[in-house]
Amino acid sequence: MSGERRFLSSRGVLGLLTIAMVASLAGCGSSSTPVRPPSSSAEDQLLTATEIRKQPAGSVERSFLSYWSDLQYRSWAEAAAYYDPRFRAFVGTADVIAAKKLNSSLYALVKPEIARVDTKGGDATIYYALTLPEGIRELDSITWHKDGGAWQIIYDSRLDAELGQLKTNEVEIKKSGTLPTGATPASPEAIRAGKQAEQKQARFLQEELKTTSP
Repeated sequence: MSGERRFLSSRGVLGLLTIAMVASLAGCGSSSTPVRPPSSSAEDQLLTATEIRKQPAGSVERSFLSYWSDLQYRSWAEAAAYYDPRFRAFVGTADVIAAKKLNSSLYALVKPEIARVDTKGGDATIYYALTLPEGIRELDSITWHKDGGAWQIIYDSRLDAELGQLKTNEVEIKKSGTLPTGATPASPEAIRAGKQAEQKQARFLQEELKTTSP
């Protein structure tokens, strides 16, 4: 186990996950600005149990850091378990896992810096910054909903592009047998499929979440 789950019990949801895939609330998307390259080593970017414990027990900040630690240690099933069950049913658990796997090498190299947390009703949006290995500073957000005492993800700004790339890759492989590259860009069909996949979270918020909320 990784992150908070190294010292807390694991969620009992692993049985519902089937992993057989290839490898923004609106207005809260990602952005990036250039900064000087980071001087810390890759090991310094790994979240520790001490860092996670610094956040209050039961807080959305602690859930976020534990989730990120799961991504860093490639504990894909545990990371996916943080997403709201309705979200997983709508987007697809296997798609969430496969999309996150696309950036598996990156997550271990970046540690999120929480900028602020906005709360509204039972929801909390964490705005955070990442300093990428090439020195780019990226701004992202992730929205959580508290249900039954547990914080669960209902929107992840990074996941839009990841879902889009996953679907683009899938369609292009079926069409041409190869992944899109700079030399061989994706076909129009693959690009359209990718754009549609990027809107899946927005559709969940606009359709599924509204109709299933109490």
